[in-house]
Amino acid sequence: MQLKLISTVKNLKNKRVLLRLDLNVAVAKNKQILKTDAWRLDKAKLTLEYLIKKQAKIIIIAHAGRPNAKVVKDLSLAPQAKYLSKLLKQNIAIWPGDVKQYVEASHELKNGQVVMLENIRFQPREQKNCKRLAKTLSNLGDLYVNDAFGNIHRDHDTSMLAITKFLPSYAGFLVAEEVKYLNKILAKTKKLVMIFGGAKVSSKLFLIQKFLNKADHILLGGKLANTILASRGYVFNQASYDRKELKLAKKLNSAKILLPVDGAVAKSLAAQKADVLRVEQATKNNLCVDIGPATVEKYLKILKKADMIVWNGPLGYFENKLLTKNSQNFIKILAKLKQTTIIGGGETVELANRLGLLKQFNFVSTGGGAMMTFLEGKKLPALEALIKK
Repeated sequence: MQLKLISTVKNLKNKRVLLRLDLNVAVAKNKQILKTDAWRLDKAKLTLEYLIKKQAKIIIIAHAGRPNAKVVKDLSLAPQAKYLSKLLKQNIAIWPGDVKQYVEASHELKNGQVVMLENIRFQPREQKNCKRLAKTLSNLGDLYVNDAFGNIHRDHDTSMLAITKFLPSYAGFLVAEEVKYLNKILAKTKKLVMIFGGAKVSSKLFLIQKFLNKADHILLGGKLANTILASRGYVFNQASYDRKELKLAKKLNSAKILLPVDGAVAKSLAAQKADVLRVEQATKNNLCVDIGPATVEKYLKILKKADMIVWNGPLGYFENKLLTKNSQNFIKILAKLKQTTIIGGGETVELANRLGLLKQFNFVSTGGGAMMTFLEGKKLPALEALIKK
């Protein structure tokens, strides 16, 4: 896959660039973006600085949350604009309302200036891959750059796909880096270990089955692992697993799939402490909230024999750090390993970021669902629109 990179455009001076970014991050109650939640915004810096240096006129398109095509004050991109203003050391104005009114203003932007359209999902036709809205947006730019890998699997978003029919379209540096590292995973044929967590068997089933043919081992945790254990007869509190997915879970019975041998159990998700039990000791009164120390030890022995490690999805209820000490210990040790380590998925990355470990991994993917969809080998129309023909 050879992408059309923005760096191949010879002259960007005075060109209006519509830049699609993934700025969908948590915003605190005081409307500030905490540094620990800003990693996606920080990843946008490279492409933004390149366009500024090349004296382009940059109009950012992005979304936040699910406003359902309505203006929702709490989902304004104002906090994102404020954060990027500090990062780039220039004031970034928000353009709200009907985008038609900004055609003249787009021409009047100064070279190197950055502005941001208000949350594109406030537009009624954004999530309908609408050619009419795409045409309207295209009037604001001379070319289009997609650097929103975290949203690259959303082929119903106008600003991700339909827009590419109206403007010359290129990949930003982040999208290019994501594709490079994810292709490395697909090319790996031995000494590869995959780690999957999260809640649903259905969301990981295809990916697990695919990598059974490539990976030496697949290590599981979280509700995903609990559901598979329950399908094999182990007993937990029903809130620990998904009863609806027990039938699917029975399909995952390869010797390459390794499951927790112990877990942290608590009385509730709001508990202040957790006890450790072997999985065969658990009862219907035990709410399993994390992997246990013996599982950490078992998994690390396997990981040390790998060349490449890929992790997507939390191994415990990461929202309560008092209950997930074993997951935290696991990721701290993982960050020190010499093996090539790639992590992805919002909750996994959030845990690593909270512990100050992001820079210790070889690559951190900004996409959770996008990362999985790419690795599954499914079509990504928004990405395919950026490929050299």
